[in-house]
Amino acid sequence: MPDQEHVNKTLMRPARRQPRSRHRLTLLVIAPFLGALLGGCSALPAPPASTTQYDFGPAVVARAAAPAQAALPPLTLGSVTADGLPADRQALLYRYTYTDDHQLRAYQRARWSLPVEQLLARQLRQQLQTRWAVLTPDYGRTRTQSGEAVPRVLHVDLERFEQIFADSQRSNGVIELRATLLDSDGGRLLAQRSFRRSVDAGSADAPGGARALAAAAQAVSADIEQWLLSLQ
Repeated sequence: MPDQEHVNKTLMRPARRQPRSRHRLTLLVIAPFLGALLGGCSALPAPPASTTQYDFGPAVVARAAAPAQAALPPLTLGSVTADGLPADRQALLYRYTYTDDHQLRAYQRARWSLPVEQLLARQLRQQLQTRWAVLTPDYGRTRTQSGEAVPRVLHVDLERFEQIFADSQRSNGVIELRATLLDSDGGRLLAQRSFRRSVDAGSADAPGGARALAAAAQAVSADIEQWLLSLQ
């Protein structure tokens, strides 16, 4: 058996340190995994950019001076369609005529709050109801069934509604539509006319385009009102 002095010396001897080369090897093995982990954290997807929505603003009704006249008969505002536009009716559209005037584009982060035909119908109703009692198609049919006077029906088809760039700094909001007046819903054609308005955009971007298109819609609504008055 070892003597007690030898045992004591053995217990008091400091533990042998691991070679530094082994620590370096461990770091070399772990480092790539740490780098990949940190890189993955920095590559997490950013939150999606918000989309700005536009409408035609508060109710604005253009009022032209007109001679006093008797109360006008009711008018039915029928369909307001946009069959000439792309399927996405809330897209805010623009076109670069100076590079490729055959390519229609849409802003990625700017849209209309409602389909454009709904915005136009609301603008038209606001404009026309200052002169007429503006009825819905269902109410107009009810009047017909009850034997009351059949109101005339206005149908509108929106054919163009876009911001057009003449160059990188100048653009206009352009609206084109066709208005049709019938003596009843689906009845005899009384009149038909095409309308166009172009309004300068104050800035060459989506906010400028939205403001110009809203002003163009207001102006063309007033044009339709004057046209209808001329047919009384």
